[in-house]
Amino acid sequence: MSSISVQAEPILSVRDLKKHFGGKKTWSGAVSKTIRAVDGVTFTIYEGETFGLVGESGCGKTTLGRCIARALDPTGGEVVYAPKEGGAVDLASLKPRDLRPYRQDVQMIFQDPISSLNPRMTLLDIIGEPMVVNGLARGEEVKHRVGDLLERVGLRAEYMVRYPHAFSGGQRQRIGIARALALNPRVIVCDEPVSALDVSVQAQILNLLQDLQAEKNLTYLFIAHDLGVVEYLCDRVAVMYVGQVVELAETSDLFARPLHPYTEALMSAVPPANPRAARAPRLLEGDLANAANLPPGCHFHPRCGYCVERCRTEEPELREYSPGRFVRCHRAGELKLDGVAELAEADL
Repeated sequence: MSSISVQAEPILSVRDLKKHFGGKKTWSGAVSKTIRAVDGVTFTIYEGETFGLVGESGCGKTTLGRCIARALDPTGGEVVYAPKEGGAVDLASLKPRDLRPYRQDVQMIFQDPISSLNPRMTLLDIIGEPMVVNGLARGEEVKHRVGDLLERVGLRAEYMVRYPHAFSGGQRQRIGIARALALNPRVIVCDEPVSALDVSVQAQILNLLQDLQAEKNLTYLFIAHDLGVVEYLCDRVAVMYVGQVVELAETSDLFARPLHPYTEALMSAVPPANPRAARAPRLLEGDLANAANLPPGCHFHPRCGYCVERCRTEEPELREYSPGRFVRCHRAGELKLDGVAELAEADL
């Protein structure tokens, strides 16, 4: 986990960001349902920190990350970026031509290290192409820079003539990291970068990301569903449920005492330190809410064991419960929810 300086300034401010799919006429003339993949997300990321984003598959984490990196065009809201030279610019509203200068500053590491690399390109082409396109290097200088990047991520410079199929999954992810570093970015969106790797390889990649952050003062948006990885790596964490942030806090506070029942359920799914310990997880009934047909009131209430009548009819707002801590729950503070610390004690 990196340590954020008290003087750290916001580098990304996400404000009421939305990404909706559908809502258009089909070939039959009917209008398709609107899928609210990201539905009004707000948070701030500070320079040099690792900001975690967690939630079940289908909650909108990856879509949110792609909107921030402008791999997808948001439906609404703002992604305010603070360039090194000062000022602020809303990346969400820029046209592709105007966005190009900021592409160098915000890069992405993809989840699948196999499909994210072009099998017909050598490592020299994969890592060097961004440099050539953005006019940062030409000819022999590209080879020199690619060789340096490969060695920095733990590979040999001579590997640049090889193709992706010649490497293991962990090595391919190192290639993806080298490609993300090719333009000297300030912010990297890490979309579950270790979920497809073996546990031993995961540790190597996480340590590499930490070393690179300390060396280059990088800022990470780290998307994951492995809470153990998030607790180890992230400074602050936002929990997402069906396109919305339901809780946001510093990592230590979130894991010690969650305020939202959904966060408690996620915590209970963390494997116990003692493999012989008997633990009864907070099982959630039903499936993740349908983003095309959201339930009234709190979107989580059909699966919540603490639901009251107000939860069924009134949608809660994301409010600041205490300084730096936000929660979207009518009963926040009223409920005593178990964090990882309490669960660990129960294992003993």
